[in-house]
Amino acid sequence: MSDEPNYLKIEIPVEEEKPFVPEQAGPTALRTGADAVKNQAASAAKQVWDSDLRKKATQGMKRGAGAVAAKGQQVMHDRVVKAAEEQAKQQAEALKTKIRETDWQHEAKQGTAKGLRWLSAQLAKLAERFTPKEEQENGD
Repeated sequence: MSDEPNYLKIEIPVEEEKPFVPEQAGPTALRTGADAVKNQAASAAKQVWDSDLRKKATQGMKRGAGAVAAKGQQVMHDRVVKAAEEQAKQQAEALKTKIRETDWQHEAKQGTAKGLRWLSAQLAKLAERFTPKEEQENGD
């Protein structure tokens, strides 16, 4: 035997590939029947859509939805008005309570004292403007 390996050579002949062309499905009884059913369904749907019953039902639903929306809006308006009235009443009561509890004599005295202090400060500023400069220098 020889030490040289014997290789087995396999040759695959190249065949020309034909492009894939899908088969054209011809009209069959099944397809024709399906088209007929589809056309009948479309026709029935159009008749139902154009019917007076559908139009009346749609109008009724629109009126009903409008009425529900109007009622909901009225309820919300009533609640908002009621809440605003309640808040105004509470604020009025708080103000009445504050007026009743206020010591008006003390408030009048404080206001008078504050006003007199302000008047005194303003008169002092006015006196400084009319005082001659010589008296101011001698007075200091």
